[in-house]
Amino acid sequence: MSRGNNFDTFFKSFFNPVCLFIERVMGEEEGVTDLAQDVFLKVFERWKEFDSEENAKAFLFVSARNICFDRLRRKQAESNYVSRYLQENEFKTSTFLQEVMRQETFRILYSAIDSLPEQTRQVILLGMDGNSNQEVGELLGVSINTVKTLKKNGYAALREILSKEYLVLLLILLGEF
Repeated sequence: MSRGNNFDTFFKSFFNPVCLFIERVMGEEEGVTDLAQDVFLKVFERWKEFDSEENAKAFLFVSARNICFDRLRRKQAESNYVSRYLQENEFKTSTFLQEVMRQETFRILYSAIDSLPEQTRQVILLGMDGNSNQEVGELLGVSINTVKTLKKNGYAALREILSKEYLVLLLILLGEF
């Protein structure tokens, strides 16, 4: 088919049907005319190759379908990327906040422990390092009963220093709960 008036007539006849087709496939009105113009540009570029209007029309709708599917795949890929990005950053943010809370809890704990009498503070810190009462007694040169008493008095003092909310968290962190 020759360029010229035949394409103009073809364009005028099929522009609205192609727009409706694209709108149905895409499920939205936004950008429909831009996609339709892209489709007609493809037809126009190959206009000389068509031997009939039926062939041009078939190419037109196949091209419209392919452009829609390409756009939908691109949107899906973008959506997947954004979703994955948000999930990863949510995890990073969550992990970051957990670490900040953990560090702040330890800061509060060590600040409270530092306010204890020296020997009680040493017993608590050695216990936090994983030493048994027997090992703490040997390291400090005191009896196991002294270690138990100092530990008991230390936890009682920490209970007074720290609020109940922090106490539960601290006991969990210390492995005493």
